[in-house]
Amino acid sequence: MKAMQLLLIILVLISSSTKAEENKITLKYGVNKSGYVTDDWIEFDSNGELLAKDKRSKNEKKLTIKEQQWADLIASRISIWETQLDQIAVPYATTEIPRRLYVVVGNRGFMDAFAHPTKYPSKMFFNLSVFVKSYGSGKDVKNKNRIDRFFAHEYTHLLQYRWKIQNPYELTNHVERALNGSYKEGFGHFRSISNKWKDDNGHITEHAEKTLKSLEAVFVERMVSLTNATDDEADVLMKGLSMGPFNKKWGALTVALWLVKEAKGNDENLIKWVDLGPKGIMILANNHLSEELKAKLNNAVKL
Repeated sequence: MKAMQLLLIILVLISSSTKAEENKITLKYGVNKSGYVTDDWIEFDSNGELLAKDKRSKNEKKLTIKEQQWADLIASRISIWETQLDQIAVPYATTEIPRRLYVVVGNRGFMDAFAHPTKYPSKMFFNLSVFVKSYGSGKDVKNKNRIDRFFAHEYTHLLQYRWKIQNPYELTNHVERALNGSYKEGFGHFRSISNKWKDDNGHITEHAEKTLKSLEAVFVERMVSLTNATDDEADVLMKGLSMGPFNKKWGALTVALWLVKEAKGNDENLIKWVDLGPKGIMILANNHLSEELKAKLNNAVKL
């Protein structure tokens, strides 16, 4: 029996090693040495729409010393990230994960890190100028962990795209749009929240628990209001779901913290929540909301 167990352990180690060797992440620059945008970079307008190449800034904007420090930090983490793909992908057990990736660094636009998997299913983008403004020096020790969390967040979005190809679904109303946004960004934020929200054992912190109480009330209020909202009203109600002040992200952070509670330090516990898709967020909500909020949500939202 012991010999059989040892053989199984050896086979698992060999399999993990083989997968790690298959992983390849390539760093690309979205700005050349002369300061001009390369074909690898993409940008979005204020409505989140992808800008056409001829609408992007053609002005020279070379990387600053501080921006280059962030690029150097990212370059130094590539080999580490190549070993982490399978761990990040644990909740996506039913999905064939992407193993050939590109990390593109640039210095234009207003978002810090993002992906556009429907157009670029193997690319993620890091905006060095926003990193400098928002998080300081790339040489700061705490930013090593931060950039790792950003990578895990964006890789999660690439995994979600692969999952959706295998499990297509339509968004037919505003509530479904909000559930979809909360689902996608909830899993992304689960990967990128710091130890302010999730402790070293993978459990929710006291600070997070207090914040979650107020977020849950907003989550229910927005979902209920979206059931009868016009398109213009829905656009207003959707604000803050995953953008804006971090502790007020009523969709992304709320779901992320629910997922922390569900995981209990073991990401395998999230496989079922991935496979339930966006509509599973209603089940998740019913697992964690107070009786009062649960009743209010279920009386209004019918899927």
